[in-house]
Amino acid sequence: MATSSTRSRFDLRDLVLIALLSAVGGVLSTYVGYLGNLINRLFGVPFGAGQLIAGVHVLWPLLARTIIRKFGSGTMTGLIKGLVEFLSGGTHGIVIVLISVIEGLFIDVGMSMTSRRSLGVMMLSGAVASATNVFVFQAIYFANIPPSLLLGMAGLALVSGAFFGGYLAWDLHDLLARSHLIRSVADPGTKRQRAHWWRHLITLLVVIAGLAGAVTYYITVYDPFAAPDIVRIEGLVASPYRYSLTEGDAAVVTIHAELVGSTMRLPAQDYTGVLLREIVGRAEPEGTATTIGVIASDGYEVEFSWASAQADEELLLTLEDESIRLVAAAYDGSYWVSHVRRIVVR
Repeated sequence: MATSSTRSRFDLRDLVLIALLSAVGGVLSTYVGYLGNLINRLFGVPFGAGQLIAGVHVLWPLLARTIIRKFGSGTMTGLIKGLVEFLSGGTHGIVIVLISVIEGLFIDVGMSMTSRRSLGVMMLSGAVASATNVFVFQAIYFANIPPSLLLGMAGLALVSGAFFGGYLAWDLHDLLARSHLIRSVADPGTKRQRAHWWRHLITLLVVIAGLAGAVTYYITVYDPFAAPDIVRIEGLVASPYRYSLTEGDAAVVTIHAELVGSTMRLPAQDYTGVLLREIVGRAEPEGTATTIGVIASDGYEVEFSWASAQADEELLLTLEDESIRLVAAAYDGSYWVSHVRRIVVR
């Protein structure tokens, strides 16, 4: 008969499963961030609406905790997932490791409320764990965000965590167990049954759509080998090219600007870089150009009218922490794009 200490230890199977789910979750987090940016653009806001899919981030530690059934498996999965995301170039930096650990810890605590696999407990654990990212970001980055907006974002994260985290993890576990693809700790008195795929239609559709979107993203958008100090100029131009801010020969200007946004504020300081209009002009834009889009490595994008960008002498690209930052002195802080990778003339 196994002792409690034996049951609480992680065996090789547990560690392999944690590593696998952490790796998948960490790699896909970049894609989830990209989807979040698309949702923000769809709603016409710089941030916040993307919390609708925040629950996907807690799916992996929830699934690990459900299969392994040992306290700490959620926290360990969150830790490794955060490290994978950080090392693969996540835009949140080392902070994402802290957020992932906290999410995993909340999952471990929540799942400890019952010894049986419960849909309600899983949805509650996923909801609370997902909402924590909003408050961690508030404590670290956000400064001026209104309480009503903060609570609204947390509400979206709660709903997302309940479905994309709790429900999907519960249904995926059931599907994998019935298909004999995993060997989990069974609840007393339960018998293995044959999988009925139609019962898992929603989960299968979400998984298929997610995988299809991820493949498309990593083929057409994601560029893991792109140098952080190089930006691509493309679109309605006769001569698309790549420009390096460390080796470029364009004229350098210095401006004094202050970042004032709805969630972040940086004191006024000097920024030295190259004017956006000069970099774009070298690509020989076509006469039909009407807008310029500036796109970050995670897909975040802002757009300027062609006329305003050409006349603006305080719209420039500068190096910040070895990556490219757009400084937009005359615009809201949401236009100050970091980790710039592409400039598209449309």
